[in-house]
Amino acid sequence: MSVVAAPDGRAAERDRTADQLAVLSGEVAVRDAALATLLSRLAVAIRQDNREEVQGYAGAIDPHAVAELLVFTRGLAWGLIDVARNVLVFAPIAVTWFGLSTATDAYEKLIAKRPDLVTRPFLLLWQEGFDGVATVMRFSTLAIVDASLIGVLIILSLLIHFRSDVRDVALRTQVLLKESELRGLIAHALSLSTSDLDLPASVELIDQMVAEERRIYERAMEREQRLFDLEATVRELRAAASDLARAAELMNGREPVGAPVRKDR
Repeated sequence: MSVVAAPDGRAAERDRTADQLAVLSGEVAVRDAALATLLSRLAVAIRQDNREEVQGYAGAIDPHAVAELLVFTRGLAWGLIDVARNVLVFAPIAVTWFGLSTATDAYEKLIAKRPDLVTRPFLLLWQEGFDGVATVMRFSTLAIVDASLIGVLIILSLLIHFRSDVRDVALRTQVLLKESELRGLIAHALSLSTSDLDLPASVELIDQMVAEERRIYERAMEREQRLFDLEATVRELRAAASDLARAAELMNGREPVGAPVRKDR
């Protein structure tokens, strides 16, 4: 009776694990159809107890990539911000060299037409429009355009750093926890498909799982420590700003806000 019950219990456990992988495949299918197909085939291989296919499909799945796919949700706005920042990096250089190219051509035409202006500074002639010999962007206009592009780049970079250093810290912790869960599920699936697994192999598998759990815990603690360090830096910046405000008030001849009132003796 017990001989029959053991295989039945193992088959039920395979079905339960296959159902979990099928649910996971449905969640992944919304974002990555190829990865969802891989997970569904792994579920079928586990249900059929096909050891070779289980090992092959399990080895092709990256738990960290799956965890990031499930946890991180990049909206269209953040995608556009990333693309805009990457493209605009070269915009100030392109605009500057285009302005210089048109300005040098206009300068050459102006000197050929009026050689007496050769003693006047190039930037001054540029700012004056090269006496109208050609249509060029004035030097001041070019400087404003470059400054505006650099300002936009600074704002976009600050937004991206805010997202990666502040907003995504908690999400990275969730990714690590989800990765640990997926690794445990895949390891369990491998153990179910291996009926003749000997004791040394079992010990090695357990050691690998324990080492992975320790690695994920250390990475989670590292993320939390970075967040604490960022908060401490913000507090220091606030204190420095308060000190600068007090120094400015003293330079203006006023008593700083919150300073004790001195009484003349």
